[in-house]
Amino acid sequence: MDMIKKLSLGQRTLAAAGVFLLLDMLFLPWHRSVGIPGIGMSASSGAFQSPDGFLGLLAFLVVAALVAHVVLSEFTSLKLPEIPMSWGRADMIAAGAVAGLLVLKFVMETSFLGIGAWLALPAAGALAYGGYLRNQELRAETMV
Repeated sequence: MDMIKKLSLGQRTLAAAGVFLLLDMLFLPWHRSVGIPGIGMSASSGAFQSPDGFLGLLAFLVVAALVAHVVLSEFTSLKLPEIPMSWGRADMIAAGAVAGLLVLKFVMETSFLGIGAWLALPAAGALAYGGYLRNQELRAETMV
């Protein structure tokens, strides 16, 4: 519990929404196919499968990188490399990219959406908000 208190609000929001999205994309059904009446058979596909599975895969990789960044920057002594922008801005851009990818995956095929797709939308919004908070926190630290 002390480790979680070490994180800022932006980092906690990024990590929580990120972990939820990773689990959502790995285990929950995103699309259902029409079952055969009377037989009770139906199939479902995950975030990485058709339709537009590449969007889900890209979003998954970026979310995994965001969560890894929070963990590595706060819980290890690893020094992160210098980048041409602040890490807060990079987190915000990455979180916005994930939200954009998932919204695009959602709207490109709206038929037979599963629970995973519906839960991913608010989680992607929370991730984007966490990126925004993280950017604001780091900007405030550099202003002081």
